[in-house]
Amino acid sequence: MREMQLSVGRITVILGVITYIAALYIAYIYLISPAYSYYQLTNLHPSLWVTILSSLLAILPSFWLEYRVQRPSQVIYWTLYLFAYIPVIIIPDFIRVDGLDSFWIFKLVVFAGLMILYFFSKISLIELPNTNFPVAAVNVGIFVGMSLLYAVMIKAYGFHINPVSFKEVYGVREVYRSETGRIAGYAITWLSKIMDMFMITIGIVRGQLLLLFVGIFGQVYVYSVSGHKSVVLSMGLLFVILFCLRKSGRTFGISFVWFMVAFVVLAILVDIFNDNIALTEIFTRRMLLLPGALSSLFFDFFSTHEKTYLGHSILGFFVDYPYKASPSHLIGFTYFGSEEMSANVNMWADAYSAFGYAGIIVFSVLL
Repeated sequence: MREMQLSVGRITVILGVITYIAALYIAYIYLISPAYSYYQLTNLHPSLWVTILSSLLAILPSFWLEYRVQRPSQVIYWTLYLFAYIPVIIIPDFIRVDGLDSFWIFKLVVFAGLMILYFFSKISLIELPNTNFPVAAVNVGIFVGMSLLYAVMIKAYGFHINPVSFKEVYGVREVYRSETGRIAGYAITWLSKIMDMFMITIGIVRGQLLLLFVGIFGQVYVYSVSGHKSVVLSMGLLFVILFCLRKSGRTFGISFVWFMVAFVVLAILVDIFNDNIALTEIFTRRMLLLPGALSSLFFDFFSTHEKTYLGHSILGFFVDYPYKASPSHLIGFTYFGSEEMSANVNMWADAYSAFGYAGIIVFSVLL
C-alpha cells in the first residue's frame, strides 16, 4: 500500500509539473510575448525538437524530487525548482536565434546545481549540542537587531506608510535609488527578505497575531519606501508555502505544484475573459517568465565581458569592480536602454555573472 501511495504521489507531481510547464508556454506565447516583444520577450519560434528537449530537462527533476518535506532546505529546493529552474530551462528558447547554442551548457550546469541542492537535502542532519541558551536572550537579540535596522531605514528615508499601485512604483524607485546608501540597502534587504518574513512565519505558526502584524507592517513600510514589487509578491508566496506545509509537509510538493498551476491558469483565464493581461503580467511575467528570459541576457553579456567577481557586493574591498553600475542595472541599460531598470534574475544567472560556470556550482553548494 505504501508503494502504491508513493507511486500515485509521484505521478501526481509529474503531471502537475507538465501542466505547469504547458501553462507557462501558453502564457508566454499568447499573452506576454505579443505585448512585450519590444521588451526582449520575443518569440523566435524555437523548433519542436528544442522545445521537447528543454521541456524534458525541466520535467526530469520531478521524477525524484521528494514531495514530502521534513526540513527547510527541501522547501527552498521546491521554490527554486518551480520559480527559477523551470523558467530558465524553457523560456530562453524563445529569445535565442539558435535554440541549441552554448546556452545549453548553461542549462546543464544549472541542472547540476539543482542536483547539488538535492544531494545536500538528503544528507543526514548534524545534531548540535543543546546549549540551553535562554529564549528570552534570543528574543531580546532579535528585537534589538530589528530595531537597529528600522532605525537605519527611518534615518535614511523617514517614516511614511504610503503603498502605491504596481503601476506607480517607478517614481518611488527613482527616489529610493537616489537616497539609498550601502548600509541602508543592507538594512532593507535584511528586513524584507529575512526578519519581516520570520516574524510573519512565527506569527502564523504560533498563532501570535502581534508578530504577524509586525511582519506585515514592516513589509508594507519597505514597499512604501522602495517600490519593489517583489516585497509584496514574496509575502504572498510565503503565505502559499505555509498553507502547503499543512499535514506536517507530507504532501507539500503536490500541493505546491498544483497551487502554482491553478494560479497561472486562473490568471490566464481571467485575462482572456477581461481581454487584458493584468494578472498574468503582475505575477507570471514578473516572477517567472521575465527572470527566465533575463538569464539568457546575463549569459550573453557576461560570456563576452569581464565577470564581476562580486566586486559590487561583499568582495568590493578585495577586487576592482570593472563596471559603474550593478549587474542588474548594467543589463537593464545594455539591453533595455534604461539606466533606471534593474534586471533582477535568479541566483544562478547572478552566480554566472560573478564567476562563470564555477560560480553556479559554488553558489549551489553554499546555499
